[in-house]
Amino acid sequence: MNRKFLLIASAGFLGWSISHANVTSIPTWNNSGGIYCNASMDTADQTATVAGNQWSSSGAMGLTILTDTAADPILTVNDSINNTSSFAWTGYIISVAMNQAFSINSAGVIAPSGWTATITAPGGPDLHGNYTGIIDYSGGTAVAVNGTLDFGYVIQFSGLTQYSLTESVSAVPEPGVFSLLMSGGLLLGGWAVARRRQAKQLAVNA
Repeated sequence: MNRKFLLIASAGFLGWSISHANVTSIPTWNNSGGIYCNASMDTADQTATVAGNQWSSSGAMGLTILTDTAADPILTVNDSINNTSSFAWTGYIISVAMNQAFSINSAGVIAPSGWTATITAPGGPDLHGNYTGIIDYSGGTAVAVNGTLDFGYVIQFSGLTQYSLTESVSAVPEPGVFSLLMSGGLLLGGWAVARRRQAKQLAVNA
């Protein structure tokens, strides 16, 4: 399934020069927040695959990318994320950050059907020397609980032989669920405030 996005994305580069650096490996990766993933690299297809589970609304995945020269490799990143949260996803926003200037040349969702991708070109550097772009996936069949979102994008970068790439992701719940989550949070907060007030009043009356 991930290979299908590679073929679609690669078609846009047929007119480009074929003299590019190669990504040789992704030696390390890490996770934070409500997501757990692992990564692998297909050097023949120049495709990085990220697969894992997401059990809350947000999380992050960091990769180290090694190349054979400091030229301009074209890398397809394919993600397959299982929705192990408690709500269906109707949108998925991914912030892609690198320690070097880069471009996002294509993005799409393989499954479920009907999703579109809006790309905000990377800008930077920020105070930490990172460049960041945004991909907003939305509009398709909701990713049900225990369902899988398969999506991908293509990036190009140059200037180094070791890069860091961080995906910070945010799942968007269905509107009704979002309202319920907000209401639940407000009720819980109100309950906590009431308990504190009750405790203070008891202390005064004691």
